[in-house]
Amino acid sequence: MTANLPRALFVGAFPPPGTTVLGGMVTSCRLLLESTLPSQVALDLFDSTQISNPPPPLRVRLFRAAARFVRYIRRFEKQRPDVVLLFVALGGSIVEKGAMAWYARLRGVPVVMFPRGGAVVDDCERSGLTRQWVRASFRGARTIVCQSEVWRSFAVDVLGFERSNVVVMRNWTATADLLGIGERRERRAAGAPVRLLFLGWLERDKGVFELLEACRRLAATREFIVEIAGEGNASEEARAFVTSHGLGSIVHFRGWLRGDGLHAALRDADVLVLPSWAEGLPNAMVEAMAARLAVVVSAVGAIPEIIADGFSGMLVEPRNATALTDALAQVTGDPALRERLAGESFRIAAREFALEQAADRLAEVIRATVAAGRAGRLSGHTL
Repeated sequence: MTANLPRALFVGAFPPPGTTVLGGMVTSCRLLLESTLPSQVALDLFDSTQISNPPPPLRVRLFRAAARFVRYIRRFEKQRPDVVLLFVALGGSIVEKGAMAWYARLRGVPVVMFPRGGAVVDDCERSGLTRQWVRASFRGARTIVCQSEVWRSFAVDVLGFERSNVVVMRNWTATADLLGIGERRERRAAGAPVRLLFLGWLERDKGVFELLEACRRLAATREFIVEIAGEGNASEEARAFVTSHGLGSIVHFRGWLRGDGLHAALRDADVLVLPSWAEGLPNAMVEAMAARLAVVVSAVGAIPEIIADGFSGMLVEPRNATALTDALAQVTGDPALRERLAGESFRIAAREFALEQAADRLAEVIRATVAAGRAGRLSGHTL
């Protein structure tokens, strides 16, 4: 049966067991392997994750990227896949995966590229030079799979793809376990502190300091606790802020959480806060929605396509501590609002972000790309 399946060289985040490398890409790739996708596509996995969180120095990343590209060529030539599936992060990942895409294209194998971040859209709007190298990188692909209509428009208008070759696929991290947490959630007892949760990288551009400033402003008027789950380059500075402003009884740093620890944090929380400066469609938001949390998130990337402000969540302007403070004041002070937002976000997660739905759709895209590549070769057209 496997012989009849399309063979895909899947370049993604597959760190070895016991690694400390975490994040949304790792979660997304792991879930695909737990879905029915491997029964529909013969996957040859190629790991492209960094060796540490936060990433190593630039010279180390460049050396490892070069070595990875050599290994990619060897794997490609040994296996000779029907299609290459490239999951793409930001920055240097675009260049590296672009080189992989062009190699496959020149060797007559079609490529599906799946960009997983939203900042590149904003970067290309600000810089013509950035537009040029991003466009050159992505043009090695036949098909673009993306997470939002914003990215689809970017792929067509800026990258130059035909609209028929750009597919929108939503996030798939609303797992059965998380939806089960949402289904079993009970109303918090009256008078108990509202529990806020931040999930993700502790980086300035994730809005960590806007969140801490909002906590400082609200500490005297609201009863709440903030759990910060994650680490990053801003970890030390964030802890210093908490200490200097006497927020230690309110703000708790948990480090990276996964498995049962992550589920427990989602089970205990009432509100997810994710005030990022840029996003695609963040895993953390979808996971929180599946667990029936109210979400307070920045109006960036694909988020406004999913969250209706005041109906299924609270949208705030990025880099705006005042707007974030106002939104958190509302959700911490109004239990009925929290419950209504959480209920609607749960319904959206159950309807739109199921894993198996995404696995079937991705398998369909892979089969269509393989078929189109074969047809192009027979007709003498380029991939």
